[in-house]
Amino acid sequence: MSANNRLNTHAALAEARGAVRRADFRRAIGCGVLALAAPGVVLILGGVHVAAIGTRIGVYAAIAGCGIFGLIAVRSAANEAARLAQASGGASAANVLRWVITLGGYLIVVVEVLSLLAVPVNQLLATGAITGVVVGIAAQQSLGNAFAGLVLLFSRPFVVGEYITLRSGALGGQYDGEVTAITLMYTRLATSDGPVSLPNSGVLAAATGQRPIPTPPQSQPLPPLRRVPVVPKGSRRAR
Repeated sequence: MSANNRLNTHAALAEARGAVRRADFRRAIGCGVLALAAPGVVLILGGVHVAAIGTRIGVYAAIAGCGIFGLIAVRSAANEAARLAQASGGASAANVLRWVITLGGYLIVVVEVLSLLAVPVNQLLATGAITGVVVGIAAQQSLGNAFAGLVLLFSRPFVVGEYITLRSGALGGQYDGEVTAITLMYTRLATSDGPVSLPNSGVLAAATGQRPIPTPPQSQPLPPLRRVPVVPKGSRRAR
């Protein structure tokens, strides 16, 4: 194993240990486990239609716990994912990723709570599935860029501030430049010809590698000026 691979391995392990110690990570794991255990408790107690009043109170308490712990887990997971995204893609990508995870997680928690309350959500889910298929077909390219952006943010083949080379026929050749931003849809490079925004689906499929920042060519020093003797006025040159 080379020295660079060892350094990368040690850095990844240090980052993983730091993630376990963070409050958002621990809160997301703990509350997520409690939220996932609540439906089992509801099933064991007999559901919301159980006859005993005390048991029914326990069922409603378990359902409330599923909703509360689920929302806390989603919020903590979104904050942790946004922190990782900000380290590699900048603040804009972190905010978008936090919004996507929060919206999707809250929707899952609401559907789960409604199903535990015996609210018929099958028709709602079927309508949502059909709408999702239509939207997915219409926005196939945009969704491909968004998923590729998530992969780039979490796999981190490069981060903001690095000087990289991208080679891809789909992108039109080779690009050399400094990574200025990684969003869900585009990766921005500062090249010698100016800023360039590349779609993430093409970037993910491209061959990439980190390069040293090129130094600008140094100008050659000008030759020293030769002094010309000054002839006083009125004097004649010797013949």
